[in-house]
Amino acid sequence: MPAHAGNPPLNPPYCRFFIFVERNLGFEAEHHKRALEHIPGVHFYVDHKASRVGILTTEATKHAMAQLVVSMLAEKRIHVLPRLYSSEPDMVRIRLREQMETYSAQYKQAPDTFGKDKIALSGKVGGMKDDVCICLQLAAYFTQLETQRAVDLFAKLD
Repeated sequence: MPAHAGNPPLNPPYCRFFIFVERNLGFEAEHHKRALEHIPGVHFYVDHKASRVGILTTEATKHAMAQLVVSMLAEKRIHVLPRLYSSEPDMVRIRLREQMETYSAQYKQAPDTFGKDKIALSGKVGGMKDDVCICLQLAAYFTQLETQRAVDLFAKLD
């Protein structure tokens, strides 16, 4: 009889999932972590400088993410699976399309001559949201970033 008969193996063969959650508002990222961290193989991105779960999406990060997604779209490197795993797969497609069509540069004029004009990327226009669009950008940007970090790490091992 195998040593693990009746007991789970010591090192189960789970895939590792890394979750990158936006943390701009309250403690939503921590709530996501608390709800999902019990699942084997699930790991959340932690910003060690801030000692917080999740990614603070600054204007610089938003511009870098948007630039990458635009490049990937131009190169036809982003595809939506024909079958989505969602309770409302058709609505997810519609929501993603609407948010990507609305997501754009918003110009805000300085309040006086001493201030600076601002350019903000957002899809929050006329009551719309941009959460699905931001999710796509986070996935593209941080997958590339973490892949590059792994390549650099393994290059140091040679």
